[in-house]
Amino acid sequence: MRSLVTFSLTALVLLYSNLLPLPSVRAESISDLKAQLEQLDAAEAENNAQLERLRDDVTQKRACSDALQAQIDAVQQDIDALEEEIAVLDERIGQGERQAVADGADALQPSLHAVNQPGGAASLYMDNAVLLSYLQESGSSGADDAPETDLAALEAQAAQDTADRAALLESRASLDEARSALIVQYAENQAQLTQAEQEAAQAEAEAARLAEEKAAAADAVDVWYEAYHAALEAAENNAGGAGYAAASGFVWPMPGYTYITCYYGDDGHRGIDIAGSGIYGEPIVAAAGGTVAYSGWMDSYGYCVFIDHGDGYSTRYAHASALACSAGDTVSAGQTIAYVGSTGNSTGPHLHFEVLQSGSTTNPFEYF
Repeated sequence: MRSLVTFSLTALVLLYSNLLPLPSVRAESISDLKAQLEQLDAAEAENNAQLERLRDDVTQKRACSDALQAQIDAVQQDIDALEEEIAVLDERIGQGERQAVADGADALQPSLHAVNQPGGAASLYMDNAVLLSYLQESGSSGADDAPETDLAALEAQAAQDTADRAALLESRASLDEARSALIVQYAENQAQLTQAEQEAAQAEAEAARLAEEKAAAADAVDVWYEAYHAALEAAENNAGGAGYAAASGFVWPMPGYTYITCYYGDDGHRGIDIAGSGIYGEPIVAAAGGTVAYSGWMDSYGYCVFIDHGDGYSTRYAHASALACSAGDTVSAGQTIAYVGSTGNSTGPHLHFEVLQSGSTTNPFEYF
């Protein structure tokens, strides 16, 4: 972009030094600059939309991580509570084993010792049964110390404690499985969160880069127009007040402005471009009397007016900022029909003026 501006400015400086008429307003340079600025605008809009989506994604994934962590913590609390209940049962079962040993005879110690071996509380049933049988058959005095009813109660309590402990172990296994699944989900979400944060950071960096490029492009456009208007002013100062005399009944369509920035036929140009310092908003007048054939917006012409003068002649006035007539109006030569602007395919404020004969463009200077 800067090279384009440099090229335009260099050409303008050469024109000043040689006091030559300025050529057309280097539409290639300013058009390229504007096109690049439009492309940057589009790229910025697309990137900003992507950045917004990524930020939303990051927010959602962070919330999901927090929720999963809360679930993991809750399950862990449940597991800890079960561990405490299991510990209580283990202690009670141990007390029952010690009570059975205390109430039984020394001869039962080998079988009671099995309670402490693999099988734990489950073997207590057999030990109690052995103890009861021994006491009943031997008639040991231990029968008085451990009545049948006491042994039965001890056996029933042991069975209940064992069943409760098994249920708690099953619940803990389910919670362990749930906790493991949550940890896997949490790890997956964390990986996705990291990826989303990286992509958001890249989009933010791209947003900063595009903003810098847009600022540079806008500055380049400003520089181009400053140089352009300076060239117009310098050209007018060197024009010596020259004007154009009317011929064939036509009047000059841009009163007070005679500087031509683009001539008929230049690169296929269909008319002439009239410009000058402070021309924006100045009145455009009808070159001859006639009927307004069109007044409105038309593609590259921007706001424009077409006038039919009869006998096959018509004129066109393009790039206006505002219109002062409507289709079907009858206008006279010198009547204000519009105001200078830079609408449509325009590189700066000016009047694009065409003269047509039998529908074909002609050189406007054939009439002035």
